[in-house]
Amino acid sequence: MGLWIYGINIFGLEIRFYGILMATAFVVGLFVVRKLCKMKGFDENLPYDLLLIVFPSAIVGARINYVLFTLDRGWTFAEILSIWHGGLMIYGGVLFSVIAIWIYCHFKKMSFLSVIDMLAPVLILGQAIGRWGNFFNQEAYGSLITNPAFQWFPFGVYIENSNFTPEAREQVAKAFGASAVDGAWFNATFFYESLWCAIGFVLLYLIYTKTNKKGLCVATYFAYYGFERFFVEMLRTDSLYLGNIKISVLVSAILFVAGVIWLLTIYIKDKRVALLNGNGTLQVKSPKLDKTQNSATQSFQKIDELVAQNAEQNASDGEVQKDDQTPNEDIEQNAQADLRETINQSTQNKNNENWFIIFV
Repeated sequence: MGLWIYGINIFGLEIRFYGILMATAFVVGLFVVRKLCKMKGFDENLPYDLLLIVFPSAIVGARINYVLFTLDRGWTFAEILSIWHGGLMIYGGVLFSVIAIWIYCHFKKMSFLSVIDMLAPVLILGQAIGRWGNFFNQEAYGSLITNPAFQWFPFGVYIENSNFTPEAREQVAKAFGASAVDGAWFNATFFYESLWCAIGFVLLYLIYTKTNKKGLCVATYFAYYGFERFFVEMLRTDSLYLGNIKISVLVSAILFVAGVIWLLTIYIKDKRVALLNGNGTLQVKSPKLDKTQNSATQSFQKIDELVAQNAEQNASDGEVQKDDQTPNEDIEQNAQADLRETINQSTQNKNNENWFIIFV
C-alpha cells in the first residue's frame, strides 16, 4: 500500500475513510431531509423511515450492480461483502433505493413523486461528499497527466503504482516506457464530480424550496447529473464495459435525455408561454394563475352581493347602523383582505415557479 493512508486503526480495527465518508453523507442527508420535511409538511418520522429504507437498499444495490458487471473476477462471498475495498456503482444504489421508496409510499398511501423530489437534492449532496471516499481509496481517477504544469491537486491526483488500473498501467507504460514507476499523476475525476454535485445541490435545493411543481426536481437531477457524468466518465480508467461501450457513459446519456424530455414535458404540460411586453421585459403567463385570479374576481362579486342583500334586509327591519363604519363594511373589508392575501401568495408562488422553469 506504500505510504498512502487509507484509514485509521483503533485497537486493531481498521476503519476506512471511505466508510467514514459514506456514513457522513447519510448523516448529513438525514439532517437535510428533516429540514425539507418540516418545510413541506411531511410527517416528522418520515426522515427516519427513509434512512432505514435507503441506507441498506443503496449499499446492497450499488454492490450488486458492480459485482454483476465484474463476474469475470470470480468473486467469493467474502469478497462481495468487503465493500470497504471499494466497488460500488451509484446507479445500482439509486435503482434499489427508488424501488424501496416506491414500495414504502405505496403502503403508506403517499405521493411517490413528492418524496423523491425531496430526496433529489439530498442524493446529489451525498454524492458530493461520498466522492471523497474515492480519493482516500485511490480510485475513480481519470487519464494520465504527463505535463508537469498540470500535476497538482485538485486538477490531478497522485496515484501509487499498487492502485493502477490495467488501463492506467498501459498509459504509464506508453508514456514512460515501463509501468514500474512508483506512481503517477492522473485526472482527479472524483473531485470534478464532487464539485459539480455540490453546485447541483444548491440548484436543486433552490428549485425544491421555491417551487411546488411535482417532478421538476427529479427531472433536473437527471439532466444535470447525466450531463456531467457522461463527460467525466470518458476520462476514467476504471470503467466497466458492455462490449466496447462504457456502461456509465451509456447510462448517463440515457439519464440526460430522459431528464431533458421530462423537463420539456413539465414545461409544455403547464402551458407556460414566455412573452415580451412593450418594455422588452420578460413576462410569463399561466392558465392556472389566470384561473386563480378569475376565481378571486368572482369571489369579490359574491361578497358584494351578500353585503348588499344583508344591508337591504337590515334597512327593511329598521336596524341600519348609523356609525361611520357598519358591521357589514367590517365583514366586507376583512373578507377582501384575506382574499387579497391569498391571491398575492398564490401569485408569488407561481412567479417563483415560472422563473425556475425558464431557468432550467
